[in-house]
Amino acid sequence: MKTINRIAYFLDDFDTFYMIYLIFFATLLTAFTFVYNKIVSETNRTILYFFMLSVFVLTFFIYWIAKAIVNADLKKLTRKLRYNATAYTKKILHRNDDGEIYYLIKTDNETKIVKANTVLISKQDKFADSEHRSGTIDIEYIEVELDKGLPEYKRESFNQRLTSNEEKKFKNQLNIVNYVSKEVLIGGKMYENNQ
Repeated sequence: MKTINRIAYFLDDFDTFYMIYLIFFATLLTAFTFVYNKIVSETNRTILYFFMLSVFVLTFFIYWIAKAIVNADLKKLTRKLRYNATAYTKKILHRNDDGEIYYLIKTDNETKIVKANTVLISKQDKFADSEHRSGTIDIEYIEVELDKGLPEYKRESFNQRLTSNEEKKFKNQLNIVNYVSKEVLIGGKMYENNQ
């Protein structure tokens, strides 16, 4: 099982998979061309076409299985920590001789410095109520924490997912709720929301 897991992580990297796939496909195409020229039977050609198409579909099926194994591992080996934040700012910080964009997120106990490409920001407006005055903001920061004992190959794969725009469900989240007045200005006229 451990070997299958390691192979899944190896194949989950699309660049690696794509290179292996191209080499495999080129070899298969060469063999197909050689066999195609040697065999004249129409039935045999149909079998070869079917075999080549099956291999094409099977390799992508293997890639999807590898991706599913890694996603299941990621769900099992991470946890989401929730923080009430009081403020956040976007800054360009110079760390390790680079000028990357970071978010400084102030929570109750500390200020977290988080790379901007690892954070998914969700902003929404809600009508004020008895608990929340108009003009106030609620900020919640949800941090994805990796298991401390991860092997390097798993940590590298998970970090790629945290920065990927395709894998939004595995990113850190900054949820911002702006509470607005129940009176809404539409086309220069004041309307009151009756909920």
